Parts: sequence; structure tokens; C-alpha cells
Amino acid sequence: MAAFQTKRAPTLPMTTMPQPFHTKRDDFLKQDDVRGFIDWLAAELPVKRFQLKMARSRFVPGGLDVQATGLEAVLGHYVWNTRWTDARGKAVVSGNWRETTASLGLLRGWLKDAIARQDEDQVLAACLAILEWGGVRGAIVFLKRLHAQGRLAAYFTRLAPFMSLDSDAPLDALDTDSVERFDAGLTKIHALFDDSGSPIYDSRVGAAMAMLYAQYRSQAGAKLAKKHWLAFPSGAARGKQIRNPKGIDSGFAGAPQFFGKAVSCQDWAQWQVKLGWLLRAVLEKCDWFKADSADMAARCHAFEASLFMLGYDLRCFGPADTVAATMPAVAKSGTFGAVPSGHPFSTVLTYYTAYRRQGGQPSSSAFSKWLTNNYKTKTLKESSANSYCFPLAKGEFGLHERSVADLECISAGGEAGLYMAVGSKDAYKESDEREHICLFDALLAGRVAHLTDNAREALLMERGYAGTENSADTLYRVGLNVGRHFGLLDKNGAPTAFYNDYFGNCLNDL
Repeated sequence: MAAFQTKRAPTLPMTTMPQPFHTKRDDFLKQDDVRGFIDWLAAELPVKRFQLKMARSRFVPGGLDVQATGLEAVLGHYVWNTRWTDARGKAVVSGNWRETTASLGLLRGWLKDAIARQDEDQVLAACLAILEWGGVRGAIVFLKRLHAQGRLAAYFTRLAPFMSLDSDAPLDALDTDSVERFDAGLTKIHALFDDSGSPIYDSRVGAAMAMLYAQYRSQAGAKLAKKHWLAFPSGAARGKQIRNPKGIDSGFAGAPQFFGKAVSCQDWAQWQVKLGWLLRAVLEKCDWFKADSADMAARCHAFEASLFMLGYDLRCFGPADTVAATMPAVAKSGTFGAVPSGHPFSTVLTYYTAYRRQGGQPSSSAFSKWLTNNYKTKTLKESSANSYCFPLAKGEFGLHERSVADLECISAGGEAGLYMAVGSKDAYKESDEREHICLFDALLAGRVAHLTDNAREALLMERGYAGTENSADTLYRVGLNVGRHFGLLDKNGAPTAFYNDYFGNCLNDL
């Protein structure tokens, strides 16, 4: 991928510098590496050329294929076609940046007013509307649990000072005691509740920052110390988009991945704050995004929205022909985001429910160890036991956070089990984030049920959901098991009436 190797100096190892225990904004911004990156962004972003290319989806109905020079020009092509329902039951629709800012203003007002009044029902309704706008649903069960405990408003109120970019609180205030969960939905809620410009930090924003930092490190090279402060985390997409710099250029280090061991919930929350500090520092040196508003918080969100567009697929950082040129490498690297770790879904639920019923610790590592020692499964290899943990994770069904009673219902399957698993009876909606892959694979399995094995594998690879025949088969087998468990697919793998009701027209044109 020579297109990305301009001004290359010897690549430096991405070794993260140990941070002081009580890192505050000024401590962070005064680091040489951070200051150098801020200066580089201020100089480079106005002149960088980007090839924005997005596949047609419910969020980008007509697709996108345009060139843009400079970060402000990118914002002019912002598109996120979505809707949510307000407190009166009225649909609020938005697509471009102007419509989106108005829509988010309404959501922000609803959330802040509900929290100020300590109206738990309205706080929950506003939070769910924010998730609806964002096309994500992983946080639903968590939000409903806080609501049932009567502490939803208190939770966001308590975290607000630590998420504020104006706060003098140290980063470690966002610790295991304060941050109970963080994901692509919660970052949106925290950002909207904040008045200082705290950015939404999802996989696309993280990917764009990781790519920009990789380019900065590559160009500055020998001038930089080997240790640094800015290992921006990201997450995979569901399709064949690239959201990790390593997938673009083998000389770039890989970004730490959401929901992995390297990025805890607390880390993710801290990165939202650190990114906000960076964006504000850059904007203080520039006059970007002042045409629409001189307000710093509004400019921060415009900056974030531009990063969101750039992070859809990191090949936008290269020339127009780079997408086609890099596809073979993408397939070889296995970066396709719809392929799960292989596991027998129903069996895993049965074992995990039994394990928790016996008082087992709610963690994947403990469950994996239990599987390898259990008399029924002790012949399992460690790698197989680890793959069994896939549906338990926060990015999937978050079963470590569930009660035994919940697990009994989910393990029993059917419609009731599915609704308990996802925390809602709402119909399924596609997401741009890599979440609920098990359910997404059930959707795919139903759409390709009429095809032969070879035709099915070929289609899944052609559409970018899998990179190899083996991974396509894994995707299908997991989807088939999940679909059957919840009554979405019948014993022959064909869609049921419940499948059609739940998934609607999603991927109908596959």
C-alpha cells in the first residue's frame, strides 16, 4: 500500500508511556508527543485530501463517493440518515449535518431536562431515543437495569464532572467505581449530557484518530521518542471497511480494540475525555467550523462529526484507487467484522447458566477455566473454551451482567428469550458498529438459507461479510444456531414468521 507511505521514517514501536496516576488536562497536553501531534493536526488537516467512499446502507441511502480537501470540507459531506421518536411520539428525522445538529439539540434538551427533574422514566426514554438515533442497542439492558434500581439520573449526574472537558478532575476519577459500562451508545449519552464539547467516541471516530496519529508518527519518525501517550482505541466494522491502521499499512501499529483486554470500560471513558482535550487544543490554534458557530462545544462536535466521516473506512486517506488495491490484503488479514468466534450457541448458554447457578464468577476467564475442568467439557481445548465465551461479552449479549433468572429465560430461547437477551421488544435495526454479531449472523443465515453451501459462501465473501470460505462457514453455522435457538429460523434453517417480524426488510436485497 505504497499510497500511504509518504515521508516514511523508520516505524517506531507503539509502546504506551506509563501515565501519572493523577493525570489531568494540563499534564496530558504538555507532553512533547501530544503537543507535536496537535501542531501536526493544525497544519495538515486543512490541506489533506480524502476520498470519501461509503457503501449504500440505511444510514447512507445513496452511498457516497466524493473527494474532499481539508477537514472542514469533509463536514459538508456528513451523512447519517436516521430517526428517533420524541416524548410525544413524533418522529424526528435527520440526514445531513445541519439536520443532525438540530436533532441532537432536541435530544440534549430532553435528556438534560429529565435528569434535572430526576424523572427516571423520562431519562430512560431520552437515553433510548439517543440509542435509536445512533443505531446502537448494546446499552439497553444496562440502562433499564439502572432505571429499575432508580439510579439512572444519579449515574449520569455523578459521572458528568469527570467527563467534562472543563473539569480539573484527574483521568483516574473515571475508574471501576464510577464507570460501570461504556460502549458506542453510552459515549453518545455522556457526550449529549455534557456542555463542554465532550465528543462521541465510537469506532469511526477512534479509527480516524488512530490513522491520523499513525501518519503523524510515521512522518515525524526519528524526531519522536519511542514512548508515547496516544494509542487511540477503535473497533471493527461489520462489513469490509477498515477501521484499524494496521489493515491499511503493515508499518502502522494496530489500534487497541474495544471490548478487548487492552481497552476496559474505564479506558474508553478516559479516551473520550482525552480526545476532547485534543480537539479543543487544536481548535484553539485554528478558526475551523466558526462559520456555523463560534461556540467551542459546537466546534468540537463539528470536528468529531468530520472524524466520524473519515473513520468509516480508513482507505479514504489514500487515492481513489486505493480501495480496490487494498481489498486482497483486507481479505487475507481477516479483518471482516461479521465473523464471530465459532461456538455452539445453545450449548454455551446451557453451560453458562449452569455455571452461574452454581455460583460461578461472572467473567469469561473464570467460565473458560470452568469449562476445561468440568466433567462434561474437560476435553475442550483452551482455545475452544475461550471461543465459547464470545456471546457472553459486552459487545454481544453482556451475559456476565445478567441475573440467573435472566439467564434461565435466555437459555430457554424463543421470542421471550430473545427479548430478554436484547432488553427490548423493538424490531431489529442494522448498526454501523460491531455489536450483536450473533444476531446479525442469524439475520444473514436467514437471507442465504435458500442457497447451496458453495453459493452461500461465495455470496458472503462477495458482499464483504467474510474473507474466506472457512470464515463464511463459521459465520453461517453460528447464525444458524442462534437463529434456531430464538425461533428465528426453523430446523431446516429457513426464516420463520418471527424472523420476518423481527428483522423486517433488513438486508432484504442481499
